[in-house]
Amino acid sequence: FNLPETDDTPAAQMLRIDVAYDTTEVEVNDIVNVSVSLEFNPLPELNISEAGMIVLDVSVPTGFEVVADSLEAVTARMPNIKRYDVSGRKVIFYVENMEPGQQISFDFQVRALYPVKAKGVLSTAYSYYQPDIKGETLGAAVTVR
Repeated sequence: FNLPETDDTPAAQMLRIDVAYDTTEVEVNDIVNVSVSLEFNPLPELNISEAGMIVLDVSVPTGFEVVADSLEAVTARMPNIKRYDVSGRKVIFYVENMEPGQQISFDFQVRALYPVKAKGVLSTAYSYYQPDIKGETLGAAVTVR
């Protein structure tokens, strides 16, 4: 099968996103912490002073569900994350304007629902008003026993 490739060209990686799991081997009903970091690094020659609203689309591996309370905790402690939506196996965070060099990091949780060998999933970030400001990452594979 085919896995999506990440685009590592400088223009496409002005938003650096990293999604990591605290473990990749779990049992059914186990909780996995998902760590997300996002950094805005525009190219100096583009003279970009802000990213505007950033849409951070974090994919959840097959066989997992998001722990809703953990998402509420993220928005409560991160004032620049204005809201989130859960859409299928994706959590979409809306991040208020980021300035060059700014980085945010946060964690949320997912619960294993059933046994599965889940392949890595693609997560993306892009500026809502300037879609050429974007970034993506491929998460690790996760096995639920």
